[in-house]
Amino acid sequence: MDHSDTTTNEAIDKVWAMMADIRTCMLVTKQGITLRGRPMHAFPAREEGCIWFLTDRRGHTDDELARDPQGALTFAKPSSNDFLSVSGECEVLEDRAKLDDLWNEAARAYWPDGKGDPNIRVLRFLPSDAEYWDGTGSSVVIAVKMMAARLAGERPDLGENRKVPLD
Repeated sequence: MDHSDTTTNEAIDKVWAMMADIRTCMLVTKQGITLRGRPMHAFPAREEGCIWFLTDRRGHTDDELARDPQGALTFAKPSSNDFLSVSGECEVLEDRAKLDDLWNEAARAYWPDGKGDPNIRVLRFLPSDAEYWDGTGSSVVIAVKMMAARLAGERPDLGENRKVPLD
């Protein structure tokens, strides 16, 4: 695999583009020795080098991250067989200015009282590395490729897989 600066920069571009395209992910944190994931809506901010989220203090995410700031994000777009895993550190902030920037009407479903709800927190995820699987198309295309590869006695080409440093 070619790891020249251009290729690495293109891979980094792909990671940020995948996050911006998929947006919904699972945030995985540690609850003691147990891993716990929850669905979140990502606000990738490449220019700031982070991914922003709105979270609720009643969900105990801030307690978990206070004990261990390590986290992982998993993004999936099954329709095109695209998958992304991002590792990094999280911090929960009471940043009302950033909350104002991130607030949208979809958030009202979780906080019916609006952005003034005292339970809303802003979570900043600082990515360190990622790995993506960029699929070659739909499940039908993959099934055909797998069958052809099996008949030819070869491994199927199911797309690109790459580990990418982000910090």
